[in-house]
Amino acid sequence: MLRTPVITLALACLAALPSLAQAANEPADTVSALHGVLIDNMKGGAKLGCSGRLQKLGPAVDLDFDLPFLAQRVLRRQWKELSEAQRKQFLERFRELVVGTYASQFSAYAGESFTTLDTQDLADGTKLVHAKLAAGKDNVSFDYVLHDVAGSWKIVNVVADGVSDIALRSSQYDKAYKAGGFDGLMSLLATQIAGNKGDCKG
Repeated sequence: MLRTPVITLALACLAALPSLAQAANEPADTVSALHGVLIDNMKGGAKLGCSGRLQKLGPAVDLDFDLPFLAQRVLRRQWKELSEAQRKQFLERFRELVVGTYASQFSAYAGESFTTLDTQDLADGTKLVHAKLAAGKDNVSFDYVLHDVAGSWKIVNVVADGVSDIALRSSQYDKAYKAGGFDGLMSLLATQIAGNKGDCKG
């Protein structure tokens, strides 16, 4: 059964679904493609196991999200203080966390369904795509913020039931960095990744 996520990242494997691997011309295409792979992953959850879900999700996260942009945005001013090696290390671990979060939270199917709704233009040129997840008696609202990257729309924030993934992570990472510098930040990421692995059944 799906455990309602409070973060995106909130946030899929298009390599497994070639028809969805084509460049998304509209923001809603990116969102719908992600939803399709999440549902497919859930339906095959037990058979795939945790490792199989991770393998399926990785390529889609790379395709549907602008992870380098997200890494900079989530760290805010601390990003400028990092060396290139530290930035690369953070991005790698951040990607692992995002993929692991989806693999653990979308692990089994019990009739859930996503609906991609309307798209809004935002003042800064980004797009906002509204969506919802029906999970039994529970409905979860998702708002995806996307921007254009060389003609493809990439996700740069996910808001689940009013909780912004960027805002939540930025607060967590800011506290960890102030308390322990880069090592403290990486320690927090390691703890979060380990938590996902513990929750990732199969």
